[in-house]
Amino acid sequence: MELDPGGACVDLGCGSGVLAIAAARLGWAPVLGVDHEAESVAATLENASVNAVTVEARRFDLLRDGPVPTAPTVLANLLRPLLVQVARAGFDGEPPRALVASGLLAHEADEVAAAFAVHGLHEAGRRHGGEWAALLLRRG
Repeated sequence: MELDPGGACVDLGCGSGVLAIAAARLGWAPVLGVDHEAESVAATLENASVNAVTVEARRFDLLRDGPVPTAPTVLANLLRPLLVQVARAGFDGEPPRALVASGLLAHEADEVAAAFAVHGLHEAGRRHGGEWAALLLRRG
């Protein structure tokens, strides 16, 4: 699953900011991390500072706040129920050109891919690691 760094990137459910920080270090900019927990937002900002990268982070509840922030590249390391909710809620603008959905069990991957197809995002790659799976979904 190849992604070309560059352009804006959003990390949905950023937690401690690992994916947002990696994206910034690889060349995506601007990078936004969102999470429903204030502690996660603070951790993301602190970890970005320690790693000398620029990452914006803010609170956003994927279950309640409606359409999710979007960018050309979206990273979503979330469990299946949250990934399906993101697909249901849609995006606050044009759907991403590439969305990486990870954090799902292998048997859940088809359901998650189907949920995002309504936004014109189709499976372009799949990786398995034990019982876990990650999807690369592309628009077009």
